Amino acid sequence: MRVRTSSDGFSIGLIGRYAGIAFGLSLIVIPLILGAYNVSALAMESDGTEDPCELFSTSENIEFDDLGIMCLDYREKLDVSSFERAEGHFRFQSEWSGFEEYRWAQYGNVVTLCFVDSSYDEYSCENLIRAPETLPNQNLSYYSGYDGITQDMPSWVNDRPSSVSVEYQPSSDAPFGTDRLLVAWDDQPGWGYLDMRTYGATSFEMAGYTTPFERGILEIMFPYVAPMLVGVLVFSFSGARVPLLDFDQRQSKIQRRFNIGTPLSRYDWTNVDFQNFSLAEHSFTLTHHEAGDEHTSSSTTYTHHSGLNLSCAYEGGTHVLLFIENKGQEARLDLIENLFKALDLESPLHPSDTLLVQPGDTSGQSMVRPPLVSKASMDPSNSASSPEVEADARSPKASVQDASGFWDNV
Repeated sequence: MRVRTSSDGFSIGLIGRYAGIAFGLSLIVIPLILGAYNVSALAMESDGTEDPCELFSTSENIEFDDLGIMCLDYREKLDVSSFERAEGHFRFQSEWSGFEEYRWAQYGNVVTLCFVDSSYDEYSCENLIRAPETLPNQNLSYYSGYDGITQDMPSWVNDRPSSVSVEYQPSSDAPFGTDRLLVAWDDQPGWGYLDMRTYGATSFEMAGYTTPFERGILEIMFPYVAPMLVGVLVFSFSGARVPLLDFDQRQSKIQRRFNIGTPLSRYDWTNVDFQNFSLAEHSFTLTHHEAGDEHTSSSTTYTHHSGLNLSCAYEGGTHVLLFIENKGQEARLDLIENLFKALDLESPLHPSDTLLVQPGDTSGQSMVRPPLVSKASMDPSNSASSPEVEADARSPKASVQDASGFWDNV
């Protein structure tokens, strides 16, 4: 709620609020513009290129007969130290994960490689294809961990590593030489992924290949989502969409609008007599119907509300402007005191007062009550049996007048 007077100007609070709104809008609009620009730029670039791996850091790729080209997604090479070997075992220190110990066995091209988990005293195993630099098969399905690679493993994978005595010796020879261990996942068109590893005496290399993809709008816009979300939060907390009731004494007008909104969200009441505001006690009962389902029956509840109607002179009658409910005595008194003080009117209430104008005092005026106003009984049987109880319970004067309230003109 805001009151305008002839001496109104820009305040520090108002400037700060509009600055917050402008900042929030900039965080929303600028990333949106940049994202749209990048979408159009990438769309034009993709039309003029034939490199399927253009969106990756390198154009290195492997081509398979059944899936086509797979692009290098990542490659990492780590130095290792203290490399040691034993029959079917090896271990080393790496700069990435510290100490690692493995047990392995090979049957044909399939290597069962088991990580020794000393914490739980168990093996964590998987089957991979051992292959030289020149792949033995040009179908990705041959390296598939789902149906291409057998899942048969030696019986010792279920043993406890602590039950096996191993004597390690320092070595400069890798257990698989320069061969690579491969396994493919999701080997379907558009979803293929190939994991490749090389265990050496001085280094451990990992690489991953994936099918090329075209980034859509969501992927391109993702980096701009965070600032846009921050902008929405700033925009919201700045009160941009807070309903505002604007009392403009200079133009004898009351306007209901959003702090920031379109003309369609605004409504003006003109020729308002700001010297003729009044208060009257008012109470009403709301009926709440809840439909049942096959397990529960329908129910009807009632809530009673009491407080003060703030009315003003407009269009030849007294119209209810707003209802101030008796939820907090101090908050209600402060609202009334501040509003009348801002309008330069004599305060109608004192801390000990609960009523300014009795309902009978407005007998000479045309009082228009807001919708859902009722003096109906709280007795559920009466209210439930007569749907028209709210309309019938009005006073004779109110029943013959227009049922629309001040806000129904919008």
